[in-house]
Amino acid sequence: MFERDKPRYATQKIASNVSDEIQILLWRIMDSRRNNQELLDYLQVFHLQRSGDMQRITNKQEQPPMEMVVRLELEASQPIDITIWIMDAGSHCIMLFPSDY
Repeated sequence: MFERDKPRYATQKIASNVSDEIQILLWRIMDSRRNNQELLDYLQVFHLQRSGDMQRITNKQEQPPMEMVVRLELEASQPIDITIWIMDAGSHCIMLFPSDY
């Protein structure tokens, strides 16, 4: 799941409302987890929260249960408060807001 060579897409709402920097960070988190050979659920949930000047990202999945928290400084954009999903849809992967589903 989430193979690196699968096409990756973002909905129009993601492209319009989430900086490229944050989108790239989320894909990198997925790449890192896949490279570490973690068992990945088809649905990855990312809760993004402002933490002062830092971006806090909580990545969760249901099966197998997993929760990981990362805090980092953004270089080119401001921290945001939002939930984003990344789904493996079989032939491709897509980044979307829960309301886009």
